[in-house]
Amino acid sequence: MPKMVKLLDGSEFELDDALVRIQDAGTVVLNDDNAVFFQRQLEFIEAQTYDTLYPELEAREAFGVDTTGGPGVTTLTYRSYNHVGKAQVINARATDLPKSSLSGKEYSITVKSVGTAYDYDIDEVAAASVTGLPLEARKAMAATRGYEQYVNSTAWYGDAANGFVGFFDHPDITKATVAAGAGSGTPTKWALKTPTEVIADLTTAVSAMYSSTLKIMRPEEIWMPVEHEQYIFNTARSAQSDMTIGQFFIANNQFISSREKIKGLNAIKGHGASGADCFIVVCRKAGGMNTFRLRDPLPLTWQPVQLHGLIYEIPGRGRFAGFQVMYPAALSINSGI
Repeated sequence: MPKMVKLLDGSEFELDDALVRIQDAGTVVLNDDNAVFFQRQLEFIEAQTYDTLYPELEAREAFGVDTTGGPGVTTLTYRSYNHVGKAQVINARATDLPKSSLSGKEYSITVKSVGTAYDYDIDEVAAASVTGLPLEARKAMAATRGYEQYVNSTAWYGDAANGFVGFFDHPDITKATVAAGAGSGTPTKWALKTPTEVIADLTTAVSAMYSSTLKIMRPEEIWMPVEHEQYIFNTARSAQSDMTIGQFFIANNQFISSREKIKGLNAIKGHGASGADCFIVVCRKAGGMNTFRLRDPLPLTWQPVQLHGLIYEIPGRGRFAGFQVMYPAALSINSGI
């Protein structure tokens, strides 16, 4: 009678001769035709891996992801144009009409492959085929998390060895230091400032972005370390007020209109000037266009199983180009808080 294996999803299939020999001896090499059980297990693991979320890795959500380009591109290029037109009073016989002009620049970033892998030895495969239990999923989850950690770290902090410039290293993003408070030692840290001074820091930063760009960049969000976000929403504006610092700021500025627009992010802690804490003012769109993005032409993709001796390796590959900012004035890093 043929041996049958029942998977956790309830499906059953017959073990062929090769898998039977693995059960008996654990020394048989699986090939594409004979690895039915192994392949089914990998399908189950991959489904688990893709469904796993890592909320503490924040770059994808913060910057947004653009997957255009495809797996084969080596460079991503975008063009920025400056339109110049003018007019003047003319007479009916004029021949020197003013003409419009168009100037443009190209900006390119390099796309590189990022890899990870996990593996199983033949004993693990044999044991799984005997028991009908799934292969250990933690290896696949660890490989995926390692890939996402690299993407997250590179987006925020760069990878100079491989030519990636991160958000905090970008030379064109606006950088400022908050004003000193009136307290002893003229502190800039919020914990040492009055609520009114903290509100002034926030108001000054959003207003500076709007006015310095001639109303082109309209602030939409503020990012800050989690402890500072908690501080402004758990500290009263004054002993007589029924509003917190954060609530008062939202109610009295023209840009940041809701609690959800002020976000506490783990990645920001200690990454202002000279290692100080900072908050970031963000304008996501200007003129209907994204102002920054994370370029990921090929998300992590698992490749076919490869045999190395008695080890079955499942390699993963993605194509990644890092953080890209098209309008640097849409972001400002305000340090010293």
